[in-house]
Amino acid sequence: MECEICKAETIEKTVTYTEDVDQITVMVSHVPAEVCTECGHTWYHGTVVAELEKIVESFKQSELVGISVISYRESVAWVC
Repeated sequence: MECEICKAETIEKTVTYTEDVDQITVMVSHVPAEVCTECGHTWYHGTVVAELEKIVESFKQSELVGISVISYRESVAWVC
């Protein structure tokens, strides 16, 4: 894939996705993504975005405070 920002090549990697939700920071590790080799911009495929939204949504209903770290591989059926 070509980076839409700088036109360099992208590579498939696993990254950590972070989002602040009310009083908690949700960190999801081992998330599959396309990452630009030059500028570092990250893209997620639609199915990955849908799963990330489900994971983050589950924390919006909780009463947790602080930081939660979730493994994407353990939260989603991992198919290689």
